[in-house]
Amino acid sequence: MKFVNKILGLAALLTVANFIGVSTSYAADPWAWRATLEGTSSGQAMSMPTALYVDVERQRYYVIDSGGNRLLSFSREGGFLHTFTAEGKLQIPYDMVRDEKDLLWVIEKGRNSLTSVDVKSKEITLHTLKEGDRTLVPDRMDYKNGQFYILDKASGEIAVIDGNLSVNKWISCPECVSGIVDFKLTNDGRLWALDQLGKKVVQFDSGGALTKSFAVGLQVEFPVSLAIGPADNAYVLDRHKGNIAVFDAQGEFKYAFLGKGWSRGELYYPIEILFDPWGGLCVVEEGSGRVEIFGR
Repeated sequence: MKFVNKILGLAALLTVANFIGVSTSYAADPWAWRATLEGTSSGQAMSMPTALYVDVERQRYYVIDSGGNRLLSFSREGGFLHTFTAEGKLQIPYDMVRDEKDLLWVIEKGRNSLTSVDVKSKEITLHTLKEGDRTLVPDRMDYKNGQFYILDKASGEIAVIDGNLSVNKWISCPECVSGIVDFKLTNDGRLWALDQLGKKVVQFDSGGALTKSFAVGLQVEFPVSLAIGPADNAYVLDRHKGNIAVFDAQGEFKYAFLGKGWSRGELYYPIEILFDPWGGLCVVEEGSGRVEIFGR
């Protein structure tokens, strides 16, 4: 009888949890640790890495080590390759891409610049992004089909910028509480973005029109980054919880995995999440100075 009462009590608790919107999903973690990118092989541990760029053509990872004012490259297998500092000229790099001319484009927070870097000549050129009297504060970035997608931290909008560094259009989210804090482009031209204070994921079509949004706040405390996986599953990185919450294309919560900590498979103040082309889920950990890569 006591056993039956315990079962009935558990059933009642689950019913109440479902009623008030608390998740009862206990799905097994489908992701396993695959590799860790660390700066110790370079002779200096990473100090506040902020972003990861995946070079598909060269099959390399580039870690932007903001606190160390440098870029670190790693092989596809995770082996350390090189350190690049532009002879000490970088000032708080934050994010980067590489274009078809083999130039690196680095957002430098220290100079509020989208800086072009010729790695061979070590020549760097500063660019202050403007539209009329408006000066952009570049934050996150991506590059596709000859255009830069730059998140303007001042407005929470995304500027689409051509090769001449002129703003062609803006992508904005009027329903977002705090504007956009992170975004990802998909191969079909859609753009997914994250509203941090509103705790919401939004989607735009290839023309920049808002087409979908769903709330993630019941599962996430402080979202800082998102990634879009197979079947349009949205992976939302929680900086405070140190975990990743997964939602399907309709915004239904599926499961959460990982947890806060310093050990392998734990996250300490993570700042960015993205998928690489080889099935890896990559998480940049600002707090522990590393990038962890997980696979199925």
